[in-house]
Amino acid sequence: MTQQQPSCVGESALVVGASMAGLCAARVLADRFDHVTVIDRDELPSGANWRKQIPQGRHPHLLLAAGARLIERWFPGISDELYGKGAVELDLAADFHWHQGGGVARRPPSSLLGPYMSRPLLEWTVRQRLEGLNNVTIRDTTSACGLDLDSSGTRVTAIQLEGGETLSCDFVVDASGRQAHSVSWLASSGYPEPKLSRVEIDTRYVTQERTRSDEPLRDWKAAAVIDSPSARRLAMALPVEADRWLVLFGGLHGEVAPESDEERLRYAKTFPDAVIADILGASEPLGEAVTHRFAASQRRHVERLKHFPIGWILLGDAVGSFNPIYGQGMTSAAMQATALDRSRRIDARVTRRYFKAAGRIVNVAWSTAVGSDFAYHETTGPKPPGTALINRYMERVTVAAQHDDTVALRFNEVVAMTRRPESLLSPPFALRVVRAARRSR
Repeated sequence: MTQQQPSCVGESALVVGASMAGLCAARVLADRFDHVTVIDRDELPSGANWRKQIPQGRHPHLLLAAGARLIERWFPGISDELYGKGAVELDLAADFHWHQGGGVARRPPSSLLGPYMSRPLLEWTVRQRLEGLNNVTIRDTTSACGLDLDSSGTRVTAIQLEGGETLSCDFVVDASGRQAHSVSWLASSGYPEPKLSRVEIDTRYVTQERTRSDEPLRDWKAAAVIDSPSARRLAMALPVEADRWLVLFGGLHGEVAPESDEERLRYAKTFPDAVIADILGASEPLGEAVTHRFAASQRRHVERLKHFPIGWILLGDAVGSFNPIYGQGMTSAAMQATALDRSRRIDARVTRRYFKAAGRIVNVAWSTAVGSDFAYHETTGPKPPGTALINRYMERVTVAAQHDDTVALRFNEVVAMTRRPESLLSPPFALRVVRAARRSR
């Protein structure tokens, strides 16, 4: 595979973590460094197989339109490759049956197209493409345990591995997930930890793979039913490769879906829309259901850091980890990786600029996800300013989207992260929302 000659930023970069955040970072850095090494503590599968060490990997994941466009730009033709492996092409607006706020949203056609597949298929395909680059090396079963700094203590020079090996590098990206162990490693060298915001949501998931066929007849490809905030529950069915559904039930703040097939079907019939129950009734289970608990959304305010070593950054869940209901994690990580694309050297100014950009990107997803989490009265934590007012307005947007194609399209563009949330607040759009919501009554 041919590759663009790397720009002269540095000789070697190292990425900790080979999930989507790390893979996206490595792809960008491959155009900036002579060599990029990606390490991961797990044994990486040779195909589209689940990673036992990532329990949430067996649940539905969304690569939103903004993220899909970036992946396609970095790896031309990868969407067609995914479709060839069984991924489902889905228009987020036109192909998604979305029930919320007492009704089903309109489904106008849009440009929000992209492949929908299991997370293992996506990661495996991206990892294959990355390994095809002549200046990228991926090492699995390799755990980092510390960072080395230069004699002045101001610049990263190497990463320490368990077993005593040391890898020299000019630049380190910690994309290892929520724990971000490099933060504590640097704290032992006197660097302050980024301020951490945490919003308790206590979400619990039950997901099962099921057979997928054309029955019952439908004119949509995916479905979600969001029950009222007082019910604290939702259900979703996403199509993935090999003619499978991933059917998920989520409960918040103590609400837990049953794990047995029979009880879950009865549970699905109590939702305000029957689509998920219909899917369960017309499909067969493929293995046992799996569970996952997500206690809290959290973000590290890297944009406020004033003291940090040169040659070190955080990316992905290490910066912001949101309630998975909203499917923003992979796309947010890819958008953060684009901020690395502007680097022409390794110094404090470039690092600070990256942290500011990452903070802005995370803030968009954070305000959307966490603001929506506060629709549930049991949610605790730092509430974004104006959340109560915005949530009341968003209730009207949800209702208006059931009657107005323009409102439904704009709402989906915000969900897909191709438009900023502020676009929902422009005066002409707000007037349209009010009129449509009034007509609905």
